[in-house]
Amino acid sequence: MVRAIIVTGLAGSGKTMLSYSLLEWYRNIKQDVAILNLDPGVLNLPYKPDIDVREFINIWDLMEKHSIGPNSSLILSMDLLLEYVEKMNSIIRSINPKILIVDTPGQMEVFAYRLSGKFFVDLLDAEEKLLLFVIDGVFASDARNLISNLLVCASVKLRFELPLLLVLNKLDLLPEDKEKRLQKWLRSSKRLYEELASHYNDDEAMYLVKMFRLMKSYHLFTNYIPVSAVTLDNMDLLIQAISRVLFRGDEYLEL
Repeated sequence: MVRAIIVTGLAGSGKTMLSYSLLEWYRNIKQDVAILNLDPGVLNLPYKPDIDVREFINIWDLMEKHSIGPNSSLILSMDLLLEYVEKMNSIIRSINPKILIVDTPGQMEVFAYRLSGKFFVDLLDAEEKLLLFVIDGVFASDARNLISNLLVCASVKLRFELPLLLVLNKLDLLPEDKEKRLQKWLRSSKRLYEELASHYNDDEAMYLVKMFRLMKSYHLFTNYIPVSAVTLDNMDLLIQAISRVLFRGDEYLEL
């Protein structure tokens, strides 16, 4: 049974590095893992993909053939993605990993908000699927940016209708006091309001806090798991959280 971890998040959040760190972590503990690169425009990767969308779609050829720019080429490449789902599924079935990491495009919107992105995830040959929504810890240390990230996170969960874990990346670049302040904002809407009120008028701050409470009440995001994809801080906690969702807490290690 293939279980897929679909890594998404805003540009610059560290999705590819986190995907690589997950891949290496699973390999180091002798797990049957494979990785799918779904970004047709990426030039360099820190890992060698087991399945690579670039083998099927070349954005540079699309730019030349259709006389379009890189952004339009990325959009077109996502729309062409469905033509190759079965070919990629065939490779997945031949490899038959227990864990499949899906590294999604750097520009999240071309994947998350195109019809093809949702169809691709639905058609992906995996019995269990989990979204990791990665946020940049340094960027989110500002309460306004945190709310923006959470709104996008909530929309992604609603879009794909899958279990989701919120991952705060770049812990190595985030001072401890700022990380603790982030925790307080997520735990206490009063603390969050106080911070937002220092930037917005009362009505705007209260509006954002009400949206925050509404998202929490509908479980549109989890309490975040703070990690560093570079130093691997707390990666064990992330692996445990993934196991609870994808493996229902059952033992899955083959030692």
